[in-house]
Amino acid sequence: MITIHAGHVGRFRGRRLDGEGRGLALAGILTGWLVLFVCVLANLAALGLAVGIAVLVDSV
Repeated sequence: MITIHAGHVGRFRGRRLDGEGRGLALAGILTGWLVLFVCVLANLAALGLAVGIAVLVDSV
C-alpha cells in the first residue's frame, strides 16, 4: 500500500516539476496494485485450500 501511495504522490509532484519522474511514479503505482492483487489471490487460494481440506477431513 505504501508503494501505491508514494506513486500517487510522485505523480502529483511530477506534474509540478514538468513531468520529471512521472514514468517511474506510474511504474510504482502499477507495481503496487499488482502486488496487492497477487496477495489477495494468494490469500483466497490459501483459504480455499484450507476449506477444501477441512471438508475432506470432515467427510471421512
